Amino acid sequence: MANSENGKIRYAKSFGEQLTLRGIVIGAVGAVIITASSTYVALRMGALPWPTIFVAILSLTILKAMGSTNINEINVTHTAMSAGGLVAGGVAFTVPGIWMVKPDAQVNVTSLIVVALCGVALGVVFTGLIRKYFIETEKLPFPMGIAASQTLIAGDEGGRKGKILFSSLGGAALFTALRDQFGLVPAALTSQWLFSKNVFFGAWLSPMALGIGYVIGPLYMGTWFLGALVSYFFLIPVGVSLGWFSNLDMANAFKNSM
Repeated sequence: MANSENGKIRYAKSFGEQLTLRGIVIGAVGAVIITASSTYVALRMGALPWPTIFVAILSLTILKAMGSTNINEINVTHTAMSAGGLVAGGVAFTVPGIWMVKPDAQVNVTSLIVVALCGVALGVVFTGLIRKYFIETEKLPFPMGIAASQTLIAGDEGGRKGKILFSSLGGAALFTALRDQFGLVPAALTSQWLFSKNVFFGAWLSPMALGIGYVIGPLYMGTWFLGALVSYFFLIPVGVSLGWFSNLDMANAFKNSM
């Protein structure tokens, strides 16, 4: 990386300015938080948008608030944080298979942590081995990485991105508290008339689902929504009526397995 300043972009002038103690601490703490939250999202929603842009803005905001920083330090910090999302994906989309194969399996936390750490170590090793081929030789685009780099290059003059980020977090937290803790907001909008027709369709009021829909875009969100419409308005009611399923529980189990 260049040891100079380009416009408003400040680059590190030494290795020590890139890999700093505060960057390591912030990245490690952020990785733990991102791992926990991303695992919850993956298990709850069945999907996991990588939190790359989120952690890029978060790292940028925190380090700039702590004083002088540079784009290299921010890059190292947000890379450490975003690794939490990869760990979450590895855990959430593989470990549940244990209970699919053996429903009464007992898995202790220590074993789970050891397996996750082994996965992290292997991921780091193989990423280092294949990086040159995919990035320098094949020149694959990696759009998420490009988006993150452009976010950092654009910077955050006036703290606008940070304000939007933390305002969104606060709004989502407040809405969730009003819904789950105080019961002032319904968890879902449903219709008894549809229920009477064996159509168990409703709208789940969730900032998390709204955020995921925004991140993955209209194409994938629309495909997801279309699948829900087919399941709830055709597969379940028609399947139960025609005897494809003996009861609603079997119909729902079949739908959930798809």
